[in-house]
Amino acid sequence: MKFCFFGNIFGAIKGQTIGGAELQVFLLAKALALKGHEVVIIDPYSTENITTPEGIKLINVPNWNKGIKGFRMFMYRIPALQKAFALQNADFYYVRMPSYIHLIPYLVAKRSGKKFIQAIASDIDVSSKRKKFQYLYKSNFSLYKFITESVPNDLVFDYLLRNADFVMLQHKGQKFKSISSKNNQVIFSNIIDSHSLPMNKRPSKSYFLHVGSLNIAKGADRLLELINILDDSISVLIIGLPKGRESTEIYEKLGKKKNVSLMGRKDHKETLTFISNAKALINTAYYEGFPNVYLEAWGMGIPVISLSVNPENIFTTYQLGICCDGDINRMRTCIESNETEHINRDNLRKYVEKYHDFDTAADRFINALSVSLVERSK
Repeated sequence: MKFCFFGNIFGAIKGQTIGGAELQVFLLAKALALKGHEVVIIDPYSTENITTPEGIKLINVPNWNKGIKGFRMFMYRIPALQKAFALQNADFYYVRMPSYIHLIPYLVAKRSGKKFIQAIASDIDVSSKRKKFQYLYKSNFSLYKFITESVPNDLVFDYLLRNADFVMLQHKGQKFKSISSKNNQVIFSNIIDSHSLPMNKRPSKSYFLHVGSLNIAKGADRLLELINILDDSISVLIIGLPKGRESTEIYEKLGKKKNVSLMGRKDHKETLTFISNAKALINTAYYEGFPNVYLEAWGMGIPVISLSVNPENIFTTYQLGICCDGDINRMRTCIESNETEHINRDNLRKYVEKYHDFDTAADRFINALSVSLVERSK
């Protein structure tokens, strides 16, 4: 079968992932290619066409930056994307996250009688409009951007949730109410390539680590709240940069704390090394999907201390760390007492191997699609 993916994936291929969604697209594309499927990624942000060792063809979009801003979307970008997608004649067109641009591959798929897959990247994607505004738009609000980008993205995304052939969920907690007659929601767990993880036999365990972009949805404000009440003797490293005015102000305040080290952005390999040496990974987000960084930590035997994010209650079910159910004081106590110190590292790795393994990802993905189609035919 032939799969066509879309997104800013060139960085993930080169080990410089800009986000978890992009990494998941690349890992799935890679897994499918290794199983003999034909895989194409259309990446308008890439400056070159490449073919990966696994056989993935990454195609850029000519004239993407040609023309005057505001007009080039209609004069150059949309026509070029429509042509690029149509030329692929793929069996499946796959996109992730909300974007009005995703309407183009959807229409191409419908006109050619092919299948369209919309994947969910975060729990916030399927939350209420009020929560989206509160956690995604409010802290860095721009009326122009809200009207020209956020509103169109949400409108198209809502339409695709109803009309996509498949909506890929990361876990059961992302199931949403739909007025559509289609039973199109399919669960497919995030992937981790354990072969790429460093095996650190003598981790330093001298610090707790926070990894990821800092914004309000990711709990930048709760991270500052945590650091403000945490004992100064507890060392916390932060990898990632702020997004938005409010988060930038929080980042600057964090940098003034004597027990906090701001590491900035690191490439994927460097980040994994930092994770492998941590006492535990900490996360203060309000919303996530199924965080890649959780899987990476568990794959290296590092427990996670989460303030709120607990997909399908996995922390309790599989003893992967501790979820503090939104209680910041509980999180402080957990960190200061190093409560996760005695969690079995081998059990963390075994969980990842059983439910998120890269080597079985392609088969699990194809099976999820097949089962969904069979259930609809009954």
